[in-house]
Amino acid sequence: MNERQPSPEIYGNIQIAALIILLIWAVHFLNVVLPAELQYYGLRPRQTEGLWGIVFAPFLHGNIRHLTANSGVLFVLLIAALSFSRKQAVAALLVIIVVSGLAVWMVGKPNTVHIGASGVIFGLIGYLLFIGIFHRQWKALLFSVAVFLAYGGVLAGLFVYIPGVSWSGHFFGFLSGVLAAWVTRERRERKAIRGS
Repeated sequence: MNERQPSPEIYGNIQIAALIILLIWAVHFLNVVLPAELQYYGLRPRQTEGLWGIVFAPFLHGNIRHLTANSGVLFVLLIAALSFSRKQAVAALLVIIVVSGLAVWMVGKPNTVHIGASGVIFGLIGYLLFIGIFHRQWKALLFSVAVFLAYGGVLAGLFVYIPGVSWSGHFFGFLSGVLAAWVTRERRERKAIRGS
């Protein structure tokens, strides 16, 4: 009896997602043992030195509870995005990190430091929800429906302000994820036109 084995690509996607999560955990433990506070490199709105936070903030977390809360969800969403398309997942992550980071830097609450991967999480939710609409493929639509069923409830958090939580990070993360779904669709269409 020949049982169907999972694709090696699935294992590769799991490994890539696990490496990203391990890197985030390594940064947290490095922050614990170093005398310097790495949170200094978080995103600080409208401060020139706070621009570094666009890149570094997703890797920085305030405490182990914050890190744990983000890790599981991020792991699952990374696997989902990579399973749809690795190339597009990388493009989407770049759009999410840069666009949401710049938006928070420009309009975020002054004298605050934004850290954590939750903006990327909301970005991936936005991306995976809207690829079904923008890509017009069955595979994309199935990903969108699955993500909505699994994580649609967290979108209510976009409309609730909680002190100490980066509402702007969540909001602009989600919007940048929607933008990433649209941008990656445009690239696919251009490629199809050139190939015909």
